[in-house]
Parts: sequence; C-alpha cells; structure tokens
Amino acid sequence: MRSTPIGARLLRAALLLALTGLAAPAAAQQVVGTVVSASGPVMDARVVVVGGPETVADADGRFALPLEAGSWTLRVSALGFGTAELDVDVAPGATARVDVRLEVSALPIDPIVVTGTMSAMRVSESPVKVDVVSAALLQRNATTNLMESLGHINGLYTQVDCGVCYTNNIRINGMEGPYTGVLIDGMPIMGALASVYGLNGVDPALVERIEILKGPQSTLYGTEAMGGVINIITKDPRFSPAWSLDLSQSDVGQTTGRIAASPTIGGLESLVSGSVYRSGSFIDDNGDGFSDLTLDTRVSLFGKTNLYRDGREALSIAVKGYYEDRLAGPEGFTFDDRGSSSLYGESIRTSRVELLARGGLPVENLRAESSYSFHEQDSFYGDTGYFATQQIGFGQVVWDPARNGLSDWLVGATLRLDSYDDDTPATPTTDVRVIPGVFVENSIIPIRDVTLLAGARLDHQERHGAILSPRVALKWRAADQTTFRANYGTGFRVVQLFTEDHAAVTGAREVVVDDLEPERSRSFTFNANQIIEFGTNPMMIDLDLFHTRFSNKIIPDYDVDPDQIVYANLDGFAVTRGVSLALNQNFGTTPFAYTLGFTLQDVFVEEAGVPEDEFFAADYQGVWSASWTFAGRVTADYTGNLIGPMRLPEFDAPFQRPTRNDPYTVHNVQASVADVAGFDLYLGVKNLFDFTQGSPLVDPANPFGENFDTSYVFGPILGRQLVLGLRVAGSR
Repeated sequence: MRSTPIGARLLRAALLLALTGLAAPAAAQQVVGTVVSASGPVMDARVVVVGGPETVADADGRFALPLEAGSWTLRVSALGFGTAELDVDVAPGATARVDVRLEVSALPIDPIVVTGTMSAMRVSESPVKVDVVSAALLQRNATTNLMESLGHINGLYTQVDCGVCYTNNIRINGMEGPYTGVLIDGMPIMGALASVYGLNGVDPALVERIEILKGPQSTLYGTEAMGGVINIITKDPRFSPAWSLDLSQSDVGQTTGRIAASPTIGGLESLVSGSVYRSGSFIDDNGDGFSDLTLDTRVSLFGKTNLYRDGREALSIAVKGYYEDRLAGPEGFTFDDRGSSSLYGESIRTSRVELLARGGLPVENLRAESSYSFHEQDSFYGDTGYFATQQIGFGQVVWDPARNGLSDWLVGATLRLDSYDDDTPATPTTDVRVIPGVFVENSIIPIRDVTLLAGARLDHQERHGAILSPRVALKWRAADQTTFRANYGTGFRVVQLFTEDHAAVTGAREVVVDDLEPERSRSFTFNANQIIEFGTNPMMIDLDLFHTRFSNKIIPDYDVDPDQIVYANLDGFAVTRGVSLALNQNFGTTPFAYTLGFTLQDVFVEEAGVPEDEFFAADYQGVWSASWTFAGRVTADYTGNLIGPMRLPEFDAPFQRPTRNDPYTVHNVQASVADVAGFDLYLGVKNLFDFTQGSPLVDPANPFGENFDTSYVFGPILGRQLVLGLRVAGSR
C-alpha cells in the first residue's frame, strides 16, 4: 500500500470550513458582568439564565451571555459560595451590565454533566460517578497538548511507549490506553491509531471541561470502553471571547501560538481557532546519542458553529484538522534520512480530520448525532516502514423523553463503520467492521434517596456475532452531604495490535502473533462522596474502589524468547483492582484552593496459577495541585505527581536494567499576572527539581542490532523547562 494525498485534501477542506465567517458582526444583544465576593473576583462561577443558556465566569469573574430581548432571571453559584438570583432586562440591540456579589457558604457547586447517562443532569443526581475537570484547573500547568494535562488527574497516568519518538497513551486505574473510550463532545471518534497520537492534537485552549468516568461504560459508549471514558467538551461559541491570542516559548526551543475568534452570523454562533507548535532543538542531556525531545511541527485547526432556538442548542457542526511531522533520533537526522539503514531515526507524519454534527429531530426529545474521522500515519522506525489509515463513521439516534424523576428512559440505536489498513503482515487486506447496536436504560427511584439504573447494549460483530453489554448502577443519598454509588458492567474489545503496541514496530525483536480472540471483562466500582463543612471552607472527599477481571486478555510476552515479542490470548485471567482517595477544598474567605489524590492499585495477570505484575502499571500514584491568588491579579499554581514502583522489561547481559523503578515525584510551578498593559502573563517551571530517569534506550550505540530496545520508559526523559507566555482576549 502506498501513500495518498487524501489527508492533505481533507485538511484543506477543514481549513476552509473553520475560517468561514471570521468577519461577522457581534451579537445583537447580550448581558455582561462580573461575579465578586468580599475577597475579590470569583473564578469559575456558574451563571445560568433560567430557561436559557449558561456560562462560567473567567479567572477575573467576568462573563458574557448573548440573549434574546426581554426579561430574564440570572442564577449565579460557585464552589464555597451561596447562590444569588437577580432579574435583568435586555433591550433590543443593547448590552445589559450587571454585577453579582456572592456570600460565602459551605455548599459546593453542583455542575451539570452529560457523560454518565447521556442526559444533562447535575453531578449529585447522577447514579454514575463523574469527575469534572474545569478549564481553569487545566490552566494551572500550561501545556502544549491535552495529553500532558490529563496526566495530572487522579487515577490517570500518561505512559510513554517509546524512548525515541515518545508516543504515549492514557491509563485509567492502571488499565492501558486502548481500554479507554475517548470522546469529543460525546462522539467516539478516537480509533486505535488516534489512541497513540490523536490526543496530542487536542489544544487545551479549546476545552471547556473534561468529564471522566472510571470503570465500565460499554452500555452507552460501545463495547470497547472497558476501562472508562474521557469526554472532552469543547467551548461553547456563545461564551468564548470575541478573539484571543496565546503565545508561549520554552528555554528548550518549544514555541506555541494559538489564535481564536467567536463570530456571530445571524442566529449562528461560531468558534474558529488555529494553533501551531514547533520544537526544533536537539537536546541530549542523558548522553545516549538520541534527542530527549522530538523535533516536531504540529498544526491544529478547529471550527464549530451552533444554532440556538429559545436559548437552547438546536444544531451543532464542528470540524477539526490536525497535522504533525515528528522526527526523532541522533543529531543531524532529517526527513531525508527516513528509512535509512545506516542512520537510525524515527519519522512519523500524522494527518487527521474530524467532523461532528448533532441536532434535534422533528419528534420531541429525539436527537441525532454523527461523526466521521480520517487518520493517516506515514512513518519509519529505522529502516522499517509503517503506513496506516483508519476511517471511522459513527451515527446514533437517541430518544431521551422528558425526565420525571421517578422512571426515566433512554433508548438509542447506533451504527459504527471502522475501516483500517496498514502494511504489516497482520493486515493483508483492509479490515472493515460494520457494527450496528441498540441500547436501553431506565433509571428509577424505588424508595426515597435511592436511584437504581439498569441498562444493556446489544452490538453485532461480523466475526463474533451478537455481544451483550449490561450494566447496573445504584446511588444512595444517605444524608444531605453523604452519597454512595456502586456500578457493575461488562466489556468487549477487538484488538488492532500494531496500532496499540508501539514495540511491535520498533526495536529488533521478531513479532509473533497467535490467532487472537476478543478480550472480555467484568468490572465493579464503588464510590463514597462526603462533604465536610469547615465553616465556610467545605472539603469534598471521594473514596473509590475498583475491580476489573479480564478473560482472553492479549498481552505481549517479552520473556518467552529474548529475540521475540509473542502476542497471544492469556491462558488465565488478568485483574486490575485498587482504591483511590481524592480531596479538594476551596476556601471562601481567601482565594486559595487545592486538590489531593492518591491511588493504590494492583494490576496483574495470572497464568497456570502464578500471578505476575503487568508491565508499566505503578503500584501507587498521587497527584496534587494548589492555587492562590494575590491582590486579585497574581496567581501562583503548584502541581505535581508521585509515581510508585512498576514492573519493567528485562534485558540480557550486558544490558541488564532494574526490573522495578524507585518511586519519584515531578513538581511544576507557575505564576500568572492578569492585565499587564492589557495582557495576561504567565511564567512556569516544569519538572522543577530536574528529575529524569536517564536514558530509556538499550544498546543505543547499535540501533540496528538485535539488542536495541526503546520500551524502557518509566519517568521523565526531559529535565527542567522554563516556559514564558502571554494571553490576550477581546470581550464580546
């Protein structure tokens, strides 16, 4: 199979769509204002128009809401504060201005989420535990891509799969990246190829919030969401700045530029943006002859247009294009050297286009949602080429009747078309999968303060027939500030091997693949949520227990033969289990907030009665963050990670390495200053104490030899980095 220019053509189409309407006029009328307290602006305050739209105040407490002319009621709330209501009159073609003052309270904000049940509901009402990560939390550690941001969330871990090109994936509760369903605005468009490189193309500046579900979610989101779901909710065009600019530069040669605009054309609200990332410096602090930072060029384009009726979304269309050119290897390695048998390097070119659409149908409470993604990877690992394309088309119709609180139904039908092809022996012909499915769920309240949810999904796979994925969830509100949740579900997954295990196409080992059967899982999770009132400084505590048992699990065996990687279904079972604790507190009397998280996990496989730890699954991990605002303008942020010991690959003499790492921590600090000559400035130091694991490469002096290996990665390769940036935005 050979390369095709279709990726470039699709990217050009995405660019044209994204740039539509840049010169449009401003909204006809709107309400703007600020949310303050006795100690200054209230960040992330939730501003809701009763019977209309809603938004979240920015770091300075500012908000803007386009509205139809008329009389409206605003309801404003925030973590650590009470709720305020006020009436506002909006005249035709005018801007109404209001100031809202909140008083401190011990009750936390209760955001609305959609991922747990596919229906908009408050977190406290959802029978499924949902973790919500706000855009403000992501900004506490400025990053160039979303993958890095996710690594600072409790229970999530960014695993690097290759010590040359630094491809990575996200683990939830110890489970490998492919077990996680990644959604963009609720659409499952991240296929196997994208699980390796696609998340690097999501710009954190486009994210309104991230909703995370840990545990089985196959019933609603397909049989491959065995470990959990990460739903990336992009910004609402109505509440985005009229325009914004974000520029940053690091001392290791990383340059990032972002620009966005939010035009309005008649009744259409739009958001268009573009970002460029470039790293061009060769750095080899560990002395292995290979760069500690890839030479990288990334371009990401995004366009989104929404139509609203009566203040509610009636139609949404979005398009995203992504291109990356990544080079990794010794100093002097260029694109002209790709495929060379004398100079080892790795070159990966990625082109990706995503289209999303959703809207209501003529039947009340019936909606249709669809997505399409095209992903093309053109790469060389030394003199081994790997070219692959994947296309995913997805559509679903969902009936979500009016909720009455006693018996709420959700019924849907889905169709997924997955086309995958590569030039490896594992894919002699294009692999096309047509997967129809139906699902149904019902949520009832059998007794007061108890919610019971039960549902099932039936998918049909051509090779494996009908697959049933049931789930049951129970929520008990034991007291006003005490809630318990329990969930049970099953999962099913067909593996696309070479897209999910980077070791299969790098290094010198021969790959041996048995006749693989699909993996299956049974999972149970339990959550206890407690709010403790410390005067006006409430603390929220979450305790989670999780247990997943896999059968037919596919695991690479590095030990059967030092010259081979053998892929086969496990003749036994695998288990992921553990406990997680998270604390967060927002002080109402002072502008200070913090989060703490710790996860203890046991991830192992058992074959012939002998348990053995899985590779790269840490025994424990922790995260923390703290944010303090001084004088209403200067914010200091501190974030960090703790990673415990994990099982690592073994190598023969003379290339032995420790088979378990020592625990380590990574610390990041950032200072932001608002409104300096109209700009917001930020200065960050990543990996403050300059911790690195040393070279991840085995026998790097002989990369074409039989001992060369790139998989020994358990910690940071790049040391301390200094980042300086500025942001500026125009109000609507």
